[in-house]
Amino acid sequence: MNFKTPRHVIIREEALDDVPQVLKEYGCDSLLIVSDVNVRMLYGVRIEQILLRMNIKPIFINVSTNDRPTLDKMHVELSTLDFDCVAGLGGGRPVDVGKYLAFKLEKPFISIPTSISHDGFASPIVALKDENGNPLSLFTAPPISVIVDLDVISQAPRRLLASGVGDLLGKITSVADARLAAREVGEHVPESALRMAEAAAHIVLENIESIVSFSKKSMTLLAEAGLLAGMSMSIAGSSRPCSGSEHLFSHAIDKLYPGRALHGEQVGVGTIIAAYLHGMDWIRIKQALNAVGAPTSIEDLHMTLDEAVTALLLAPRLRDRYTILHKLSLEDKELREIVLRTVSKAKHQ
Repeated sequence: MNFKTPRHVIIREEALDDVPQVLKEYGCDSLLIVSDVNVRMLYGVRIEQILLRMNIKPIFINVSTNDRPTLDKMHVELSTLDFDCVAGLGGGRPVDVGKYLAFKLEKPFISIPTSISHDGFASPIVALKDENGNPLSLFTAPPISVIVDLDVISQAPRRLLASGVGDLLGKITSVADARLAAREVGEHVPESALRMAEAAAHIVLENIESIVSFSKKSMTLLAEAGLLAGMSMSIAGSSRPCSGSEHLFSHAIDKLYPGRALHGEQVGVGTIIAAYLHGMDWIRIKQALNAVGAPTSIEDLHMTLDEAVTALLLAPRLRDRYTILHKLSLEDKELREIVLRTVSKAKHQ
């Protein structure tokens, strides 16, 4: 087994102040910071001042897309600039884009999330779009450092944090799918990776009453859970421990009905369905999502019953990865009954 995990993990208040010291340890005197317009307005000046005090030159770029062909062109342009390291400062997209560009440029990557909207901030996986706008998950390399400032995270929009809860709870069913694949088709995923992903979900599920407050203490729990999930993917060498039928449902929504909801929101609803199919305690998962204000129904995702069923029918065809959806091979009528029973506000008939 050969895998990489972050060398530095800092989760504390005022952690942004630690960025220069971490960079100096890697010999980085100049830093490309991948962000977006909103995050740069909030934290750009502060980061710039912190870096300049330590004689580290910041170079900011704002990203508004995760389209792979566009990023590949950007990679060529950036290769002419002089910088030592790359940082992703922001939510999901800036961190994913920064991670991808750092991988392409063969530069060390530092993850500085401003929200825990999903587990990508500590993982080797990047979520992009291909040339046709389809979802694309790529295995790159994990960050060499993860710096989580609790003051920053606790100020993130509650919707983003609730989305992060949905993504992390999804590990309950992704691990169940991985174990199902091991039993039925002989797929191998290291047990240590599955245990870590499982632990990430249970940190959230078993502390949901605390997480509801979205306090700094609860942000620590979310960050630690996300870190475990990210490391589990590094150990597995793929997203398998953290991505199963619940993620296939989300990917199908992105393909068929893009822009309906956030990734973690879709995963959360998919987790309720997948847990029901696995015979797990889907009601407890639904209650946990409801407690933090995350979507728990297809209506919350702005989807009709027909759309949800169409997404569930497409989901198992999106990836050659055995899940409960593949095993059961459910048809239209059966899926309608399941959706109505578990994740619809309409009366079950």
